[in-house]
Amino acid sequence: MFSVVLLADRNSPTNQWLRENPLVLGLIFGVLGIALLYFGITGLKAGKTRGKYGRELSGGAAMVTSIIRLVAGVGLIGTAIYMSIFGAW
Repeated sequence: MFSVVLLADRNSPTNQWLRENPLVLGLIFGVLGIALLYFGITGLKAGKTRGKYGRELSGGAAMVTSIIRLVAGVGLIGTAIYMSIFGAW
């Protein structure tokens, strides 16, 4: 039943429009990627960052969190470029 729901949603007007205009999805992914990249770089430079609930992290936890944000940002930017060139998958 779950696969039937996914197939029905695949043909929704919004998804059809996004499939016809892949640059919109590329732009959304690009903006999110740039934001994550920015927060990852600033967290690495400062040595401290904010966690999920606003708690300030420092030391190793801040470095790991910033690296995760940096890698996620690069991945989203790569996905945005792919979607802009080849279209939505």
